[in-house]
Amino acid sequence: MTSFRRGVYFLSDDRIMDLTIAFLNSFRLHNPDVSLCLIPCNDEVDRIRALRSEYDFAVYEDADVLGRCDEISLCFHDHVLGQYRKLAMWEAGFDEFLYIDVDTVILDSVDFVFKYLADYDFVTSHSNMRSLRKHVWKHTIRKSGLLTREQISYSTNTGFIASRKSALPLDRACELSGRVDSLKSHMVLHCVEQPYLNYLIVTSGKRFTSLRVLEKQGGDPEMRTERWAGEPLGITRNGNIRFLDRRPPVLLLHWAGKWQPTALDRRLQRMVRFLGMKIEAGRSSMRYFMPYKKLWNHYRFLRDRGES
Repeated sequence: MTSFRRGVYFLSDDRIMDLTIAFLNSFRLHNPDVSLCLIPCNDEVDRIRALRSEYDFAVYEDADVLGRCDEISLCFHDHVLGQYRKLAMWEAGFDEFLYIDVDTVILDSVDFVFKYLADYDFVTSHSNMRSLRKHVWKHTIRKSGLLTREQISYSTNTGFIASRKSALPLDRACELSGRVDSLKSHMVLHCVEQPYLNYLIVTSGKRFTSLRVLEKQGGDPEMRTERWAGEPLGITRNGNIRFLDRRPPVLLLHWAGKWQPTALDRRLQRMVRFLGMKIEAGRSSMRYFMPYKKLWNHYRFLRDRGES
């Protein structure tokens, strides 16, 4: 009999090595025994593969499935974007799983999330917030008649997903991707796979929610939340963060849209190289003035300090 398997997927490649190391350091500190699997964003993952034994993770290798995900991306973009490889999770080895973006640090155990899969097929981090809709749908979706008001309102962030194997079959994702011409014009495609994943979830006929919705319902003492690094008033100390509100403790801090170098960062990087100055590892791929950079640095260099 095949044993039941739970685990966590992450998507990465060698271009975001520093983000990946910070993610892995934080994840393994707080989740030392949880199974972990890399889904390669592309073929450039040799440096990350070299970390497998240090951080105890597997690598998803099914080239056929990954190729089909790449083909789906071409239905929405003029070149392959590896973020669509998230769809491979529903074909891979874990019976129940979490997916977590690597521009994240994990600050607690993720175990409590799995219990929500007894009642839901998809649990994301944030949903049903007006501020999120602009990252999923254009205003035109409302009058299109293609989705219901409830389906549009969900508009979830897809950087954190709990689900189970086969809840979102790749065959269905492939079939629908070839029939979405009328929907494509209403999608916010600079958010890459997020609109299409939203579409697949809300039209699946299955149950969906988010930690944000469950938090508002209250009553779960184990509840932990995702917080965005763009939120002000966070207080960092000893590798943790708390905010000046009454929300539950932080499960993870997500730098979505807040870590990519700006034009100013690039100018500073060129100046540093010109002057021949030494800077700490990771600076070249991150913002100089990244919000909560102290917390990110804590985990990026955790093992360098011998604290893991």
